[in-house]
Amino acid sequence: MVTFMTTTGSENTVNRELEKLRRECQVKECCSDPLTKVEGLAYLVLIRPDIEKAAKFFVDYGLLLDIRTEKRIYLRGVSAEHHLIIIEKGPQALTTIGLKASEGDVQRLAHHYDQTIQAHPTQMGGQYVSLKDPDGLVVEVNCNLSTLLPIDKVPCESNWNTGDEKTRKNESVRNVISPVTVRKLGHSLHSVANIKKTVHWYQDTFGFIVSDFQFLPGDENPIVVFMRVDRGEVPTDHHTLGFGITPELGHIHSAFEMDTFEEVAVAGHWMSKRASEMQYKHGWGIGRHILGSQVFDYWRDPYGDLFEHYADGDLFNREKNTGYHLFNGSAQHQWGPDMTAEFKGLNRPWNTFKSVLRRIPSNDDLSIRRLAKMIKAI
Repeated sequence: MVTFMTTTGSENTVNRELEKLRRECQVKECCSDPLTKVEGLAYLVLIRPDIEKAAKFFVDYGLLLDIRTEKRIYLRGVSAEHHLIIIEKGPQALTTIGLKASEGDVQRLAHHYDQTIQAHPTQMGGQYVSLKDPDGLVVEVNCNLSTLLPIDKVPCESNWNTGDEKTRKNESVRNVISPVTVRKLGHSLHSVANIKKTVHWYQDTFGFIVSDFQFLPGDENPIVVFMRVDRGEVPTDHHTLGFGITPELGHIHSAFEMDTFEEVAVAGHWMSKRASEMQYKHGWGIGRHILGSQVFDYWRDPYGDLFEHYADGDLFNREKNTGYHLFNGSAQHQWGPDMTAEFKGLNRPWNTFKSVLRRIPSNDDLSIRRLAKMIKAI
């Protein structure tokens, strides 16, 4: 059974169009016999010319600065599993994503791709094999990463007094407006040149399953793909990785999980207090996504990369069917403010124009026809 969801047009007409897209979709939902099955997202490696300035953003965003060396800064969340962000000194880039897998899967990947299994510095521990995806993004697949000392988190929450149940009596709600420590690194989305080639590589290599596709009307090639890891009957996050077709290639955003709606709100208010001094820009929110259901709030760091706080996301297991949906300006959120120019990238028209000029002759997924449809849809 296919899930249909949209907010525009006649329901019957839209359902017929989506059914047609499901039949003709150029990207498969999963791989029946992947090389490995990874367990989740571990970390991101960011390159920044000023690592101290970069680290201040993440500390304000709710990460904890754990280790500082001459060339690297390691940041963590409340989880004791491993570090989430590694910042290295150099020209600005997001160079690497780290995935978690079993030791056997790391060995299998090393053998299949004829790569050496490498050891991390002592700060990270464990071993990894380094691959490159079809777009040149480095993917480090890790096993035996060092565990960290657990951190007791002061909850940013209260006993809610609902309409028919009053649990909070003789006390007031007074959350401190300060950074709220994140739980984990939840997902990362990237713009790619050939969405079919990239999605199939992640499916065939790591066992990712498509949770949801989004399409432009009349286009059998999806414009957005949300993918989750496959752990059988065990539910996993709606998406760990996502890929899209946008004018500018590369990192779209990465997201950190919070524990409650109130934590997302308090963290956002703290960022707004720091924004002008630290060159942070509000991206979009607070709202609730449709695909994944997360309550979200987006902020852009001083170097232009976008990051999300989220809470209350969906969990799917192997049995959940892939959804097929139309892409438009209101298909990304159930409630909340309209998508901002900051989030859509429309406030950087010169960068977008230069990217389009470079890409159109390359015959990748960003055709003039598709670009026109994207502009109309959004």
